[in-house]
Amino acid sequence: MKKLVVTLSVLALSVVGLVGLSACGGQSSSSSSDKVINVYGCEPQNKLVPGNTSETCGGNILLQLFDGLVKYTNEGKAENDVAESITPEDGNKIFDIKIRQGLVFDNGEAITADSFIKSWNYTALAENAQAGQSFFEPIKGYKEVSEENAKTKTLSGLVKVTDLEFKIELEKPSITFPMRLGYSTFAPLPVSQFDDDGRLEDDFGDHPIGNGPYKFSEWNHDMDIKLVKSDTYKGNKVVKNSGLDFKIYTGGSEAAYADVQSGVLDVLDSVPATQSKTFQNDSQVQAVISKSTNFQGLEIPDNLPHFGWDEEGQLRRAAVSYSIDRQSIIDKVVDGLADHPVSYSPNSSEISGASSEVEGNEVLNFNADQAKELWSKADAISKFDNPKLDVYYNADGGGKSLLEAVANSIKTNLGIESSAKSVVDFKTLLNKEAEHNVDGAFRMGWQPDYPSIENFLAPLYTKEAIRTGSNYSGFSNEEFDNLLSDGGAASSIDEANKLFAKAQVLLFKYLPCFPLYDIKNKGVTALGVKGMTFDWHSVPVYTDISKD
Repeated sequence: MKKLVVTLSVLALSVVGLVGLSACGGQSSSSSSDKVINVYGCEPQNKLVPGNTSETCGGNILLQLFDGLVKYTNEGKAENDVAESITPEDGNKIFDIKIRQGLVFDNGEAITADSFIKSWNYTALAENAQAGQSFFEPIKGYKEVSEENAKTKTLSGLVKVTDLEFKIELEKPSITFPMRLGYSTFAPLPVSQFDDDGRLEDDFGDHPIGNGPYKFSEWNHDMDIKLVKSDTYKGNKVVKNSGLDFKIYTGGSEAAYADVQSGVLDVLDSVPATQSKTFQNDSQVQAVISKSTNFQGLEIPDNLPHFGWDEEGQLRRAAVSYSIDRQSIIDKVVDGLADHPVSYSPNSSEISGASSEVEGNEVLNFNADQAKELWSKADAISKFDNPKLDVYYNADGGGKSLLEAVANSIKTNLGIESSAKSVVDFKTLLNKEAEHNVDGAFRMGWQPDYPSIENFLAPLYTKEAIRTGSNYSGFSNEEFDNLLSDGGAASSIDEANKLFAKAQVLLFKYLPCFPLYDIKNKGVTALGVKGMTFDWHSVPVYTDISKD
């Protein structure tokens, strides 16, 4: 999914440290503004179901509608939210969950252990084909429910104790598992929305019922999604407006920027390339800039001829990476509002395990001579019979200038044809990637779901994520998967991060993705808008925004 104060990340806390961190039980502020905030949005890929959303268009909305067992503060610190306590047992193999009393969904239904158990079972079951399915892989019984034509439909590792208590048993110990529980895939859903067979009502995602600071109002497809301040919310977020109207823009952010200038749109959480040189001095808007935990990359699918995981494919992928002049792109295309990448995540203290010292990361440095040499070695193995390597971007995401610069680097330094090609919108490109139906390289970006290097690896590059995650390159490597598994079972966070670093070494060897740069948060608000900031994973803190 998508993204500031430097702070201790969630995975730097011990599991015991999560226990006893409880929500304050506060209410939405009665003195909040009565004005709705108009914010930039895009059409979600799927219906608004937490377990079936792995992209930002829908994900940013679900973050406002649902609260999970754990929440992340704006600085990336973990605190219990719906959970009263999360207690580890049997060396981090079993977790006892106690739920705060008195919490309800927007429809007044009580939040109970069944709200989580039914939601998680539904998402994990293969026949439901949910995008977040792989997040439940650590739980006992996942293998049985995740297979096609599964004979059992429930995770054996989820056991109800009382209405407000349940236990989670994992296949093996995982020190990182509790910290994942703030991700929206783990959100509770109303029991009333499931039938007797455990299937979610088909129309739930068209009008979701949540438990967050906002509740769903209406969805006018390709126009807007309206949220209003919840009157049943009992969490600790103070809402300083009366609602959010996510205005859906299909032609890119240029039109949205003009609407901010005129005051029609209140908040734009990105800046179009056409305005990146001038927005900080634009008297018609208020600029907001901060560091982020997002990165931008380029992927080449493994079904593209000559780009498999064999020796030839490795040589060509390394050649492409060396051919890209990242610093020039940062300076000239992104106007310096990004950092040169050093690994498969931004080097941020908000991300546990992030580091600039990862073996093999020299392949991210521009070296035209090295690029040509490696390309020639690949040709000696098998002559490149495709005269071009095109790069694809979504037209509504403002990626044209970036991909044109990437294509120009490839063309200039490898001596092959390369051009930037657009796909109509993000949803269409994402669907093509998921179907492994892109005949070239394609732009990708990653917004972390929880603040650990693990989250930049498992959902994007494991074998399981090909089927149920966001692994659109098709990368599959048993050693890589085992390193991630061993990291989760480590006895300490430091030990886990060492294993995750080794997994990154394999990524630099095979290069399923080419990190291009680490993005900085940059947005604008209309004049008179107050309180706009970005949280630890670069989502605007919508609850804090108000306007005159």
